[in-house]
Amino acid sequence: MEETNAHLIEGCRKGNRTAQLTLYKQFAQRLYVACLRIVGNAPEAEEAMQDAFLKIFTRLDQYHDGQCFEAWMHRIAVHTAIDYVRRQTPDWVELSDNYAEPDNDGPDEEELQYSVAQVKEACKKLPAGYRVILSLYLFEGYDMEEIASILKIQPPSVRSQYLRAKRKLLDIIAAN
Repeated sequence: MEETNAHLIEGCRKGNRTAQLTLYKQFAQRLYVACLRIVGNAPEAEEAMQDAFLKIFTRLDQYHDGQCFEAWMHRIAVHTAIDYVRRQTPDWVELSDNYAEPDNDGPDEEELQYSVAQVKEACKKLPAGYRVILSLYLFEGYDMEEIASILKIQPPSVRSQYLRAKRKLLDIIAAN
């Protein structure tokens, strides 16, 4: 598979439309899912994924053959989706450094068992800022400091937003 990707990458670097279409068909679904988790709605996720592919095709000279190509593309898609959310101007709450974490007065997580479909549906109902932080942390695997750097907010704010998002997600699920 790596040899095939190397052949496709080289074809894309040369502007070969067939290679670009093949690469698109091979990775579009995975990048769309990553964008959908962050953006939260299908039309904008589709748009973000399309923009990510444009960036991928125009930045192939920045890709180095030693890197994992799929991870490189995934990073571009995630950052593109975050840019889409930024355009919506979500409400990021900046907190002082001496902020105490909120008490956990919501439902007990261990007692709650939900299907994947319920969680996905509840994530769509979260405010954009919460959805982005939850998606980056839980689904994309970024740590709090990386998320703070990506979103250009302080790490304590990321932790607070994450805890609030998790509580809000549990409330949405419990209400259904």
